[in-house]
Amino acid sequence: MTPLVFVYARYEMRLRRLLIIRDFLMSFPSTAGIGPGGRGNVNPSVEFVRSKYVQDLRLGSEDQRKFDELSPAEQINFIIERIGFAGWSDFRLLIASIGMVVVTYYGTDALLKGIGMSLGNSTCITGGNGCSERFYLIAGLAFAGAYLAAIRGFMRGLAVFDLSAFTFVRYTVETIVSVIFILALYYAIPDPSLGLTLAGAATAPDAQNAAATSIPEVSRIWLILAPVLGYMPDSASKFALLRLQSLISWVKMDDDRFNRITRITPLDALDGIDYATRFRLQECGIYDVQGLATYNPIMLHIESPYGIYQAVDWIAQAQLCHLVGLEKFLVLREMQIRTIFDLERAIDYNQLGRVDRDSPEEFDLLLAGILVAPTQNLRDICHLGGVSLLMVDGVSVKAAQNPDEFCRWFREKLGLTPSEIKIRVEHMMGWIADDLHVRRLRRIWQEISDSLGERSKRLDGEQSTASVVE
Repeated sequence: MTPLVFVYARYEMRLRRLLIIRDFLMSFPSTAGIGPGGRGNVNPSVEFVRSKYVQDLRLGSEDQRKFDELSPAEQINFIIERIGFAGWSDFRLLIASIGMVVVTYYGTDALLKGIGMSLGNSTCITGGNGCSERFYLIAGLAFAGAYLAAIRGFMRGLAVFDLSAFTFVRYTVETIVSVIFILALYYAIPDPSLGLTLAGAATAPDAQNAAATSIPEVSRIWLILAPVLGYMPDSASKFALLRLQSLISWVKMDDDRFNRITRITPLDALDGIDYATRFRLQECGIYDVQGLATYNPIMLHIESPYGIYQAVDWIAQAQLCHLVGLEKFLVLREMQIRTIFDLERAIDYNQLGRVDRDSPEEFDLLLAGILVAPTQNLRDICHLGGVSLLMVDGVSVKAAQNPDEFCRWFREKLGLTPSEIKIRVEHMMGWIADDLHVRRLRRIWQEISDSLGERSKRLDGEQSTASVVE
């Protein structure tokens, strides 16, 4: 029943999200290229989202011809009318899940036998040599852990519409490997608390004969260890290999000098994201600020309960935080600069059609002091890495005594007056904001703004009574 439930949930999720995509296209027609000039060019961000939910659907030649003649919103309606549950895409998933069905059947059978054995004969847990089917309990517990890990994996795949045939095959293989690995480990170390004792006793002939004829019964430690190892076999094996690196000279070691500096920036550093929202975004595969900065805002709106404006605001904040660093992001936020577009407008902003309405040069002077300010991370990097920053003093080159001195020299080279610093800081802003993810967000921002119309730019002023009478 497990694959059938998830395949049906995938079908329902596809229908619901296709409706959300259709409503988005109808609410913001500029993103679909629909406007005074006709259909035009569809926003690639919208097209990527739409293709994700329709690429595995098959259309006949006649239906495909009709489909190509429709507008983007009409194409969504066309697809919704023709898809149904247990179509070709769903049927392929059910075929791929046959292995998981078989593994689940025998794994559950082993678990039930193991539980029945332990309830019927207490010596299987506390000791004794009368239980000949003790491996059922270990195999069943290992399967239970691996099965729960598979269910969580299916849920993550379902959340981002990434539940594919590979997902079922992958967790089928991982479940089998986990159970075999844990059974072998149990056979080798029946009692983890006595591992060293058994290893020392193995040198005696009597101990060797005893080990060949009898294995100690199920230790209580294995009642916890078996499902835990089954639940996270991949993480456990990677952790063991990582720890063994220090014992093997020919394995290339990781450079972990900068682990404290290169930690990820948590999502709840941004405005509007609390602890619960952070875990909800992790279900979409977004674990840190950099992941959010590179995410498609339309995809986030479709695959989460958050609105498009909220998604755009979070991603614009994340882009600013990722590009300038958490320390400078928090400083800029205290100066009412929350997003990458706020910084862009503060440094380099020209009102459309008004050459004389350029951004004030004084703001370039102000923000340059923040953008090139030394941070504790910079100091730690130079200290741990032994980096000496170089400065040009007249005709000679000398090393800065510390990062603070270098940043002060850098700031002086940018200029000391608004007219001197303008072109240099705007050049700096150019490379900060010249990023594909920023450009994608900028286009979505502009097209949604176009859909809202001119009246959305400012509130209308109230007419006086005299004006109305005239």
